[in-house]
Amino acid sequence: MSELAGEPSAPSARQQWLDAVEKHRDAQEGPVDEKYWSRLDTASRDELAAIQNEKLRALMPYLYENVPFYRRRFDELGLEPGDVTELADLARIPPVTKQDMADDLAEHGPWGSFTAVDDRVWAERGWQIFATSGTTATPRVFRYTAFDRETWKWSDARAMYAMGFRSGRDVAMIAFGYGPHVWLWGVHYSLDLMGIPRITAGGLDSSLRARFVDTFRPTILACTPSYALYLADVMRDCGYEPAESSIRYLFCAGEPGFSVPAVRERLQSIWQAELHEFYGCTEAAPSAGGHSCAAVAGDPGEVSTHLIDDAHIWEVVGPETLEPVPDGERGISVVTNLLSESSPQLRFVVGDYTRLTRERCACGRTSTRAVGGFAGRADDMLNIRGVTLFPSVLDNVVRGVAEAGAEYEVVITAPRGLDEVTLRIEGVPGLSVERHEGLRDAVGRAVRMHTELRAEVEVLEHGTLPRTQIKARRVRDER
Repeated sequence: MSELAGEPSAPSARQQWLDAVEKHRDAQEGPVDEKYWSRLDTASRDELAAIQNEKLRALMPYLYENVPFYRRRFDELGLEPGDVTELADLARIPPVTKQDMADDLAEHGPWGSFTAVDDRVWAERGWQIFATSGTTATPRVFRYTAFDRETWKWSDARAMYAMGFRSGRDVAMIAFGYGPHVWLWGVHYSLDLMGIPRITAGGLDSSLRARFVDTFRPTILACTPSYALYLADVMRDCGYEPAESSIRYLFCAGEPGFSVPAVRERLQSIWQAELHEFYGCTEAAPSAGGHSCAAVAGDPGEVSTHLIDDAHIWEVVGPETLEPVPDGERGISVVTNLLSESSPQLRFVVGDYTRLTRERCACGRTSTRAVGGFAGRADDMLNIRGVTLFPSVLDNVVRGVAEAGAEYEVVITAPRGLDEVTLRIEGVPGLSVERHEGLRDAVGRAVRMHTELRAEVEVLEHGTLPRTQIKARRVRDER
């Protein structure tokens, strides 16, 4: 009747969600002041919760109409989109695991039915695809839109501004392959928005990257933690000293680094630079899910990672029950994405262990923080002779021994039905054969002290193991 009378029809579910996102995006072209990119960085906890509730209410109808995976899930639970109106209602919806997505992908290949992009949307406003690594399941490919790109660069700029990156002073070198990796591309476009020039070193070999650092003097090095260690060795081989280079910030992602004390200490010592980190996942991109800040990076104490509340809703749940645990208690990370047109995931289990706090950070930001950062993913956990530990624990052990080089591998076997662990470790460049025994004993003692395991330690000449240039895969489980 209203359309016949010439009255406008109600906005679509997508438009209502877009309006809610735009209302709170605060998308000015630059920072609000010298310290904060957005006024939302210091919004009260009440305001942030109100924004989350408003976006969540708008997200539910959009999700139901455009994402078949979630529509089926709602129908199975007997829920309507209007039944989820505030944060407390999320507990009514079971978390989504990677296995849930893998099963869906097997039935609805090649894209799965868990995103809001179909072939028509992709043809009309598609931008780029990104893929999971496939380390825990079949790689899943996500199609993202131009809208996602614009919101992504805005949220990443907020995060990098918190780290201290500034236009007119900094130049970034991205030493990461330009493949379908979510971290790299968000950084690429955000640097444009921030007015920070970049050196795209993805296609260069490491010796040329070392020369670029020396010649063109970037202040920000963006790479994985493992590659930062490797490039330091290459710098020295080329006659340069990393600690005397122009690099002021190491900007890492892809594997634990910032949250592993010995890795953080070693990287900052080698480069005489401040270590920073992004945290997130392909499934709940595009945006900076979590980030470090200058106040925490400059403090040698316990780290914490900011989680941008107006972009996501972060929870911590028990690893077995997947039930929410209170702030301050340890559990695994779960995220609901409020900012993505393409991948508005609802209670997706990212799976990294942490504990949350809502207390204001020393930097003044009010966002939720992950205390201790994110050091271990539940599906990466090892069980060796009844001892459970994360690979990051062994990384912390190795990096804490001064004469251990940048490369090592952990080999787990069970030749007689009993687990055996061998650490194959390179010495630092120039380590004499006579000092190999001392390094072997030092690593063996450290492993026993920190893990209660006895490991066979093999010390190798520098340059024996393959060099880590992207994301380290150091554990070889042959059981």
